[in-house]
Amino acid sequence: MIRSNLKNLTYQTIAQIIPRAIMFIFTFYLARILGSEEYGKYDFALSFGYLIGVFYELGGNIIITKHVARGFFSGFYYSLKFRIVTIILTFTTTYLILQLFNLYSDNLLNILYAMAGIAFSSLMNLYFAFFRGIKKMNFEAIVLIIQKVIFIAITFVLISSSLTSSSVLISFMTSMLISYLIIFMIFGIEKKKYDFKSDSRKIALKDYMKDIMSLALIEVFSIIYFRVTQIILEGFKGFEAVGVYGASYKFVEVFTNIPAILMIVLFPNFAKLAVENIKEFKSGFNKVLKILIILGFLAVSICWIFGEMFFSLLGSDYSNAYIVLRYMTPALLIIYPNYLLTQSMIALDKNIKYAFVLLTVLMLNIILGIFIVPAFGVYGSAISVGICEFVIFVSTLYLILKELKKRIAG
Repeated sequence: MIRSNLKNLTYQTIAQIIPRAIMFIFTFYLARILGSEEYGKYDFALSFGYLIGVFYELGGNIIITKHVARGFFSGFYYSLKFRIVTIILTFTTTYLILQLFNLYSDNLLNILYAMAGIAFSSLMNLYFAFFRGIKKMNFEAIVLIIQKVIFIAITFVLISSSLTSSSVLISFMTSMLISYLIIFMIFGIEKKKYDFKSDSRKIALKDYMKDIMSLALIEVFSIIYFRVTQIILEGFKGFEAVGVYGASYKFVEVFTNIPAILMIVLFPNFAKLAVENIKEFKSGFNKVLKILIILGFLAVSICWIFGEMFFSLLGSDYSNAYIVLRYMTPALLIIYPNYLLTQSMIALDKNIKYAFVLLTVLMLNIILGIFIVPAFGVYGSAISVGICEFVIFVSTLYLILKELKKRIAG
């Protein structure tokens, strides 16, 4: 399965690794020059923006990839209309609530810049999802690199006169807008090659809505689960703690690119095999699971060996960040196979069961955060995420093995 997808694996490696490597270096540059408090405002605004941004997408990206991989193209236009409506409603509602209750007034503009940038990113992701489904991932690679270059270029211009988190977030918003326009034009050219009108390529609206509602729950629970940690941490320990946690998580995020890229490329295959050849699905699942577990151990080892040396370069504000990083490594070890497990649940059309698992860990993460963070600060946040990732691993692995056994026997 991996060998037959080397071309798209290369494109996705370029699309994910190069832009994120650029941002990895640039993010820590920002952390150093902004300081932990101003960087904390930037990271908090982005975290809040992505938390709200889940309501922009509501599962629409992965559903497009799944349906397009199975030969149904009409779902793209359902998703596009749905996406525009959810962005407008979500942005407007969030702004009114923040104003009405005077929430985060000292960081409101930053939050709005982040929300606007993520809205354009959400539209851009919809087109990426279509091209993933037809296994043409070169466009995504090009656009993502362009976005990072534009972001960095504009940021350098703005921070030369105003060294603030707002300058960086304005750059983020602008780069996302320009990148969206680029992929929009590419789609306009490429769509002529595909038959969107054929009856054999259409999916019934009711089937689409049924699928997207369950995937929407997954998307909502997933993003809230990952982003609520920073919200809780800010509430108990302030922006400085968010800055330290954010810097540590950025280091971990470098390594999560590996399983993310692998599953972006392989998911269309799993989605197709789930309805055409379940035995081959199981064979591929077992092979990829072993590979991801091995890669996870390697990633954890690198974090332990090089974390302290790396954070020593960022200044005194981040002197304890490497310790936070070590607390995060149990979660990192489990995150690797969890990419396969969670994507396999969706490929097998077990959206509701996966949504229930995510709701459980979301509630668990909030409860653990409330009890652990006040006492242990950023270390408590890392511990909480590690426990939740283990729960995801055990639950989804059990459900997948059960489903595979049932389908093969039947």
